[in-house]
Parts: sequence; structure tokens; C-alpha cells
Amino acid sequence: MTTLSASDFLVALAELTRLRILNCVAAAPLFVSDLVAILQLPQPTVSRHLKVLRDLEVVHDMPLPPFVLYTFVLHPGSRGRLLRAVLEAVRSDPGAKAERAAALQRTRLRGAAADAS
Repeated sequence: MTTLSASDFLVALAELTRLRILNCVAAAPLFVSDLVAILQLPQPTVSRHLKVLRDLEVVHDMPLPPFVLYTFVLHPGSRGRLLRAVLEAVRSDPGAKAERAAALQRTRLRGAAADAS
């Protein structure tokens, strides 16, 4: 696990785009293209912030060639408690609620399309 202090960990998470990505990935496993569509951000921006979140070990990347699926990782201990508290605070924001709903919807649509084929 990353050897950042708790305050450095929180500072790294506190960037708005990272919080938005984390909020979505905590709701459902997503591809970069899903995050680009939900957050309406350029792909390089999303990818750059995903790398930071991967380095913090709060998201995991699972290659599904030619794509990569990102999932949320909640470790036990103080980092996990901090992360839970941050996500709980973010969840009360109306914009964050809408983005979480969009993340869930994209996952459901993907599942429905897979079932149909």
C-alpha cells in the first residue's frame, strides 16, 4: 500500500475530478469511456486522474482487451475509514448523486446488452 500520511492521502483525493471519478467507480465498475460520458471530460483528463487513484490503491484496473474496467477498492483500516467518510460526504451533493445514478445506469445498460447477445 502507498506510504502517504493520512493528510497527504486526503490531499491527493481532494481534487474535484478525482472525487467525481471515485464517486462513480464506487457506485459501479466502469470503463474510461463510461467516465468520459458521465463526467463530460476529455479522455486524457480522466485517464490521468485514474492513474493517481490507481497509485493511491483506491481503484483497481482490470484489462478486458481492448478496454480496461475500473473498480473501487476499499482497504480495511484507517485509509478505508477515511475513504468511506469522504465518499459519504460527497454522496450528499446533488451533482454527485446524479453522476452515481448515471454510473449505475451505464452498468445496467451494458449488462442488458450482454444478456441480449
